Amino acid sequence: MYRTTNLPNTRIEVADALRGIAVAGIILFHAREHFNLYWSGLDYLRAGFGDWEQTVAGALGFLLSGKMYAIFALLFGLSFFIQSDNQAQRGNDFSLRFAWRMVLLFIIGLVNAAIYNGDVLTYYAVFGLLMIPIGKLPNRWVWVIAALLFIQPLELYQHFSGHTLSLRGIEGMETLYPTLATGTFAQSARASLAYGPISSFAWGLEHGRATQTLLMFVLGMLAGRYRLFYDEGQHRRIWGGLLAAGILGTWLVPFEAMRNLMTATAIVAAVVLLWYGLPGFRRALHGMTFFGRMSLTNYLLQSLLGTALFYNWGMGLYRHVDVIYGTLAGVGIILVQYAFCRIWLRRHSHGPVEWLWKKLTWLDIPFLDRKIAS
Repeated sequence: MYRTTNLPNTRIEVADALRGIAVAGIILFHAREHFNLYWSGLDYLRAGFGDWEQTVAGALGFLLSGKMYAIFALLFGLSFFIQSDNQAQRGNDFSLRFAWRMVLLFIIGLVNAAIYNGDVLTYYAVFGLLMIPIGKLPNRWVWVIAALLFIQPLELYQHFSGHTLSLRGIEGMETLYPTLATGTFAQSARASLAYGPISSFAWGLEHGRATQTLLMFVLGMLAGRYRLFYDEGQHRRIWGGLLAAGILGTWLVPFEAMRNLMTATAIVAAVVLLWYGLPGFRRALHGMTFFGRMSLTNYLLQSLLGTALFYNWGMGLYRHVDVIYGTLAGVGIILVQYAFCRIWLRRHSHGPVEWLWKKLTWLDIPFLDRKIAS
């Protein structure tokens, strides 16, 4: 069983910055896809820039698709470790309290799923529960689990068997898209809740997102155990090796989910190395720490603002703009939310949703609190 090292877990600003980068990247990619309506098969003459549209769409896909969610998941695993380890240092077992925290996250995710059918929070809540038993294992067994997840067993099975994994419900997207394209807010919310979560799970099974999400949770926890995000010892050398491996792996590994993981690794390693190695880079990127400290609030807010811009119940931009203008709308969402973060954090230490989640996590529910067995 893993035992705490009793080393202090001070706030890691580079992790906040990475979290901010991940959420900003998610917003840009969602805007590129018109919050899922771009690929709906609905045919409209949209304003754009001709051949540049596909070039920009491809570049954004290469940089963002699957990578930003991977980084977001990595930092979720890091947060799990920090919270669990802080409680362990006080002699407390965080398991039941974390399970309650995941129940709350699932509920928050359902609220988000009613607004935007591509919600990932319900996904994180379900896979987050698996971190409770994994978090009790010693490092050697955690590495075995990470290795098994890294080889993408579900994608290997699909590749060699010719059988596509899926769940019933993906067909519901045929009903969902026309509703989002023509319906009111209430109609869109009902359709998104009915078909969005199950379709997201189905898509995750088919595209390796299921195993990749859990893998990134596990790697984030391991990074916390090894204190890799602190500028200590030989950590810069380790990050340098990870940067090289990530760049090579992006071009060499066979499956899309693996490539996304390797590209995400290279991005994280590059940011960490530049953060600790170049003071100018750290100053330039420091603003993203505000965005990252309110990552959950920002994730929910982008769903509301993005669907208000693109869906029929709002401005209906999906009918009128192509990829580039859609992406520029995403930049606008980021700027609005960044300004909100700066204003909010002048007076508060947590974002509004982060504060609520924390308060509900620590409600006085006695059976959730246990001491670690000696």
